[in-house]
Amino acid sequence: MSLPDDFVFSQSALQDYVDCPRRFELRYLREVRWPALETEPALEHESSLLKGQQFHHLLHQHALGVPAETLEATIADDDLRQWWNLYFRWQADHLHDARHPELTLTVPIGGEMLLMAKYDVVARMPDASFLIIDWKTGKRPKRPTRLAERMQTLVYPYVLARAGDWLNDGQPIPPERIKMVYWFAETGETIEFQSSEEKLRNDEARLVSLVEEIAARFEYPLTTDEHRCRFCAYRSLCERGERAGELNELEGDEDELAGELTLDLDQIEEIAF
Repeated sequence: MSLPDDFVFSQSALQDYVDCPRRFELRYLREVRWPALETEPALEHESSLLKGQQFHHLLHQHALGVPAETLEATIADDDLRQWWNLYFRWQADHLHDARHPELTLTVPIGGEMLLMAKYDVVARMPDASFLIIDWKTGKRPKRPTRLAERMQTLVYPYVLARAGDWLNDGQPIPPERIKMVYWFAETGETIEFQSSEEKLRNDEARLVSLVEEIAARFEYPLTTDEHRCRFCAYRSLCERGERAGELNELEGDEDELAGELTLDLDQIEEIAF
């Protein structure tokens, strides 16, 4: 099955392809919805995802200017309150008021193809540097090098450097002024990746190579790393097992999960004033 002419690449789509070309085909080209769990116990996983959505929504509203005391009054869950308190202290010391929440940028790549990035927050700092903040509600990975290898760490700074000029008084943002920051709600810790001209060139070469490879494909083989299949909703469809992997096996390494959490803020109830 070939790539549609109007297909828009994202970090999630590229990560799925890198992890398993077959999963990319099923999810993005064939749009197969397969009713299987990604991990067990299911209720614990569902609760974790819901808290993550609620937390992102709180931070989104705060970035839009909703008063902190109004938001705090809506928090009933103990975990959410702890995350909020850690966030509120951290942002006061590390973020400037010039914040752009839920920002989406798109750039051409590899000829006529498009690459999109949807950011939790992009903040312009007083020294004209830019922070890309991604809020993480899972556990901090034991090996930060895993995050360095993720498509998100390549795609987000690249797209901002190529399409963020309107945030920088009409001038392209120099790569050395861009930093990718992953903030972890459980501890308030961060993992940061500084961009540079050399890194941007290397990342661009990797991304162009990937999208051109995908565009030229007509067949999408299964991954050879069958450990990934245990946390993939399509495992039974691909005859790679029926039972989902255990959530505790991912302790401290959330990026092992096959699926990407897609936040739909419209589905979360707005806070009433």
